Amino acid sequence: MNPRATTPRSRRAWTGAFASAAALALAGCGTPAPGAPAAPEQATPTESAVPHGYVEGAEELAEAQSMLAAVDPDGRVRLVDLLDGRVEELGAIGAPLALDHDGRFLAATTAAGVTIVDTGVWTVDHADHVHYYRAEARIVGSLELDGAAAIASTESRTAVLAGGELVLLDRDALGQGEILETARFEAAEGGFAVPAGDGAVVATDAAVVVLDAAGRELATEPCTEPDGGIVTRVGAVFGCREGAVLATDAEAGVELEAIPYPAGTAAEQRASGFGMRSGRATAAALAGDAGYWLLDTRTRTWTLVKTPQPLERVVAVDDEEGHVVAIGADGRVLVLDESGAELAATEPVLAATLADPAAAAALALEVDASRAYVPILADGAVLEIDFADGARIARTLEVPAPLLVAETGR
Repeated sequence: MNPRATTPRSRRAWTGAFASAAALALAGCGTPAPGAPAAPEQATPTESAVPHGYVEGAEELAEAQSMLAAVDPDGRVRLVDLLDGRVEELGAIGAPLALDHDGRFLAATTAAGVTIVDTGVWTVDHADHVHYYRAEARIVGSLELDGAAAIASTESRTAVLAGGELVLLDRDALGQGEILETARFEAAEGGFAVPAGDGAVVATDAAVVVLDAAGRELATEPCTEPDGGIVTRVGAVFGCREGAVLATDAEAGVELEAIPYPAGTAAEQRASGFGMRSGRATAAALAGDAGYWLLDTRTRTWTLVKTPQPLERVVAVDDEEGHVVAIGADGRVLVLDESGAELAATEPVLAATLADPAAAAALALEVDASRAYVPILADGAVLEIDFADGARIARTLEVPAPLLVAETGR
């Protein structure tokens, strides 16, 4: 077991207005979208015969193809189909130090660098409608980068950030099993980055900057001590000592806007560990031992919610009921509302995990529209929790030694 294994810092699947602006300029509906694997030998539809939403080499389906990727301490990668529970052995990548994902691709950090894994399932959100795809899953290859990696994508570019370096990859090539680097920039360690057109929006040591493909600065906003971030339906959030910087799409290009903390916010309550359901507008983050923050990117407001006990992880569901799912310091999975009131809780199913430093550091909390997932390393299982039904454990998925997990396909 690796004592340095860490959980993803945020969910980084590009959806909504900011994502669509970058992606749809290159791939609208009715044309093949980038990011698909190579097609098998078969007749290629003519341009006039290409159906709406067609992606070469992939099958379009009527519902999200949810997949749970699990990496064990030795680096064996397994994919659990959440629709039927089947487990696929994908291969080995080396002992993992960290894991992040963009809704399709995994960035797994090992001592040798960063390995990219294509889980073969993804969603394309075009704001007014959605496409769901399934293709071949595979281990794509590796990048020579040091430090825990973060990954974010548009339909044309994938950004991998690690150890103060940001690498942009051609996502179409990545979907075909090829790593093709298009640009490389310096970045702040522990910061955040997302693609934007052929360039990127990236946190440096003192600011969030918008860069073109040549590395020229197009816009900048002060941001000291950058720390993680997340992509919401409104735009990309960059965590800073002062609060956050929000990057959104505008007619003139990417627009940067500061969202400061409320006056009087203590330094020890600074937001960390952003978590949210993919494609929503409100993110949650830990507020030290005080509870959690809710950052509403539509209204550009922070709300501090205090809780009776410290939390280990927190994710905003951002549904009509305002559900927030968290892991308490006592090992219970908690279902809260936006005021912090406890609606339901499991038994302390994660108490032993939190007592194990390596398992605790790697512990992930994955949440979608109706379920939450937490790994139990010692039991070789992942719990599927129905958070809207009294935190009921709906399924126990048998997965050998699930040290790091990530839900893709949404």
